[in-house]
This record gives sequence, C-alpha cells and structure tokens, in this order.
Amino acid sequence: MNIAVSPAAPDPLGIYAAPEMPGVTKYAQLRETLIAAIRGGHWKPGSQLPPERELARMTGFSLGTVQRALRELAETGLLVRSQGSGTYVAEGRGAIDEPLHLRFLGREGEPTFLPLYPKVLSRKRIDERGPWSEWLRQTGADIVRVNRRISVNGEFDLFNRFYFNAETFPGIASAPLPTLDGANLKQMLGNQVSMPVTDVRQRVSYVKFPEEAASATGVRAGTRGILLESAAMAGRHPLYYLESFIPPNERRLDVSST
Repeated sequence: MNIAVSPAAPDPLGIYAAPEMPGVTKYAQLRETLIAAIRGGHWKPGSQLPPERELARMTGFSLGTVQRALRELAETGLLVRSQGSGTYVAEGRGAIDEPLHLRFLGREGEPTFLPLYPKVLSRKRIDERGPWSEWLRQTGADIVRVNRRISVNGEFDLFNRFYFNAETFPGIASAPLPTLDGANLKQMLGNQVSMPVTDVRQRVSYVKFPEEAASATGVRAGTRGILLESAAMAGRHPLYYLESFIPPNERRLDVSST
C-alpha cells in the first residue's frame, strides 16, 4: 500500500531570513531572523511566540540554537520569557538617550541615529594595564571595567568595555547591576562631577575579535571587525575610556566627536 506523504509546510519566517554572512553563527542568524519578524509585524508587542520545539521545527535550527537565540533576545529586552508560560514580545524597551560615540546613521524615514539597547554582562575592578591606564592615570589606579552587549536597533550586537575610576564614581562602581541596564553611563559619569563631556578623542582600527567579543556579538572566533576606542574628559578631568567591538554590518557609523 502506498502512503502519500504531505510536503513539509513552508517556513513562515523564511521571508525574514537574511542572506548568510561569513563568520556569523547559527544562533546569530536565527536571532536576526526573529528580530526581522518582530520588526516586520509578524509578531506584535505582547504577542506570544511559538514554543521552542515548534520554532526549531519551523526554522530547521536545533533546539539548542533556538534556546540561545531566544535567551539573547530576552537579555536585550526585545523578548520576555516567563517560566511555565512562554516567550512574549516585550511591550517596550528603554534605549540610551543621545548616544555620543556609537551613532549609527539611520536611512531615509528612520531616526537620525539608531537606538541602542545595552545589557550589562559584568563589572569588576581590574589590575591589568592597557590603553585605559594611560588615560586614567590622573584619577588614580582603582579602575572598574563594565562589560556590556549593546543591541543596535535590534539588528546586530556590539561588545563594549567601559573603564572608569571607582574612587571618582563610587555610586556607579557599586550600584546593583540591573540598575545599569539601559543606562547611558557617560551621562551618569558626567552628572556625578556636575560637568558635561567636553572633549572626546577617538581611534578606529580593524582588528581580530578576542574570544569574549566574538561570543558577545554572535560571530565566529577570529572574525575581524571595527574597534572604536573613545576617551573622554570633563574640563580637565579624565572621565572614562571606552572600547567598542563592532562586527560587520550594513550601517554607517558617525565617528565625529561633536
């Protein structure tokens, strides 16, 4: 007896899948597809996504890949995951106000600069020396590094290392980490010394991403991208040193300091 086998249903998310880019991991590919589906209106704010196994069946990715993509989107605030209930599109997210360094230009019909959504990954006092040591030498040696993953308009992630002096800014050095999510750290530092950022020096280089940066941005180890180094002052006072690892993307970056 012959049994007719129905063809597999087409992937409803296929129209949102971007062409594969060299060096981009599978979970990052799926993450970008889900972002595009949300931005394209396939899922509205507050709506529930299919269960993880259903998403794996629909997209052809493994369950582990689906879980990691969903976890990262939840960490950026685009999704909300509820134990025993499911995964939902967030109603809204807080973006950094008036970004100074990471100003990615929008296209016609979009905001002038794309919104940034930061997620704090870690914070620690460091002893090692680096480019930040020379810049912050006048403010002491108790340096704190805050590592963040920043979503650029929900399109791609960059990895960010923010250095400052703990003695000058004890509040930020000890604040609960969740309170720093979505925060504009450069504004917080400037407000603590009652002075705005008055001078910024920036340097751009093309580098091979360290493992930490590759993992945070969802690219394969050894991928090359942009390293943007930014050093800021308030009057004569060094405020902070910033390293931003920017993976390959289709957006333009304004690196002017005005």
